[in-house]
Amino acid sequence: MTVEELTADLVKEHEEWLSHKPQTVYDLVKQIYEPLLKMKQDGRTDSEICDMLTKRHVDISAGTFATYMKRIAKELRGGTRPRTARKQKPDSEALRATPDSRVNTSVSDSKEDSSAQMASRPKPDSAPAPSASPSMAGFTSRKPPALDA
Repeated sequence: MTVEELTADLVKEHEEWLSHKPQTVYDLVKQIYEPLLKMKQDGRTDSEICDMLTKRHVDISAGTFATYMKRIAKELRGGTRPRTARKQKPDSEALRATPDSRVNTSVSDSKEDSSAQMASRPKPDSAPAPSASPSMAGFTSRKPPALDA
């Protein structure tokens, strides 16, 4: 057997194998996409089409069928469209802090702003708000031992 004969024999065997190769449901739907799309355009529902396929021993749910049809349509359109970049919020530059940046606070001269700030502050004689973290309040330590020398 020559190299050419061996190559031709292998190609022939591979083609036979491909013709008997079990297909996935997606591959089958992709091969018959045009008639299925025509049926949908003529008013058939996904459920009706799935019932027709099930009668012909192709088991597929309506949700999976819809997903496959959308995916195939997207592939035929030329793949996915490039996603547009998200727009940056106008104030996001000001919020982005660097290690050596400082918070810039401005002092207002208006009496309304200062009175609003004063009203929001707690009164000095009011009790402090309870903290969610444990505190050292009420903690006493022992006196250090006296060193007798």
